[in-house]
Amino acid sequence: MPRYAELQAVSNFSFLHGASHPHELVVAAAALGLEAIGIADRNSLAGVVRAWRAMQDLGPTGFSTRVLTGCRLEFADGSPSLICYPSDREAYARLTRLLTLGQRRADKGECELRWTDFLDHSEGQLVLVAPPPRLDEAFAQALTRIAGELRGHVWAAASRGYGARDLQRISRLQAMAQAAGLPMVATNDVLYHGPERRPLQDVLTCIRETCTIHE
Repeated sequence: MPRYAELQAVSNFSFLHGASHPHELVVAAAALGLEAIGIADRNSLAGVVRAWRAMQDLGPTGFSTRVLTGCRLEFADGSPSLICYPSDREAYARLTRLLTLGQRRADKGECELRWTDFLDHSEGQLVLVAPPPRLDEAFAQALTRIAGELRGHVWAAASRGYGARDLQRISRLQAMAQAAGLPMVATNDVLYHGPERRPLQDVLTCIRETCTIHE
């Protein structure tokens, strides 16, 4: 298969979002022959530790898929979500300090981040902008602003939700990204490691959205 790295995957450490353990995602990525997999849980690095442990357990001779250290940053001020990958040890330290800042500001188990917090810790971070469900003018303006503030270190993440309007959505996102001067990166927005986990994923989504399966 063509070389491909999955940069937008969450584990069950993203509460009520991911339905697979980090090690399950890593093993599945290796079985598929992916170049790399990035575990980017929401405002947390917890899943990365388990993912790295899975890579070590498989051993260097039986494992060619790289595990990347990432985090999905969700902001309390309405800024678009970012999938953030530190490029070196110093950037990783800045990312952990950012998360600690957000956790100290919020109730236990929560993390309250603002865009200005990220800018203060953005040096050395490689960033994908995760589009919201609605691609409106406000998002287009935010994309242009982010492109200017993080120039050369930011991309727009494009993934298919397998809905009726996927191609129109991706085309609109591409137009917005081009207007902002951002390249696009293909992702799959991975929530679980195999089709057998889909029923659990659906239940988690219903709990999160306070609705029933039929709704």
